Amino acid sequence: MVEKNKHRGPGRPRKFDSGHVLDKVIDVFWELGYDASDTETLSKRTGLTKTSLYNAFGPKEDLLVAALNRYRLTRWNKSLDAMAKAGTPSEGIRDYFLNLAQNVAGHDHPPGCLLSSVAMPLCDRLPKVAAVLESAPKESHARMTAYFVKQKDEGKLHQNFDHAAAIDLIQDLSAAMIMQASAGAPLNALKNKAIRNTELVLFEGKGNSQQV
Repeated sequence: MVEKNKHRGPGRPRKFDSGHVLDKVIDVFWELGYDASDTETLSKRTGLTKTSLYNAFGPKEDLLVAALNRYRLTRWNKSLDAMAKAGTPSEGIRDYFLNLAQNVAGHDHPPGCLLSSVAMPLCDRLPKVAAVLESAPKESHARMTAYFVKQKDEGKLHQNFDHAAAIDLIQDLSAAMIMQASAGAPLNALKNKAIRNTELVLFEGKGNSQQV
């Protein structure tokens, strides 16, 4: 893939896979935090010169924003994708939480969530990062709303199922799982929590209805 950027002057553009580079950037920010992730380390871990990184992504805040959006696209959204692919609502909710458990407590990255552990403390001083954190839950809420409406339309959920209450609980339980992972909860424990959370969400949405 050829990356060009307005920061780059004339000349032959350097070819590299921006997704692969941002995956490396995610790892650095997640491991070291924003302030400790200096350009020297980012350059060494990505295999690009400091100039190439700047030309492709801009200053450090813009690089973090690009990494956060990449994280949302490739890792965080896997939970929502799993929900959408499941055959039934109960399986969809379960698979959402199971994927979330893997994302926040897997062994191939630090525990927790990049958004909450790295980006959230920066909101007061980095407005572009704050904008990402403001939009992320809204997009997740919209996708979940569309999912539950579709399940109702297809007759897989009772029309009285309170999907708004269910979504609110999903987001609360997701935040709790992230906190537990950050505190050291093992993956197996969070997978067990995922099953229990599924039951809680279905009960919350069911309300007075007798069909789910």
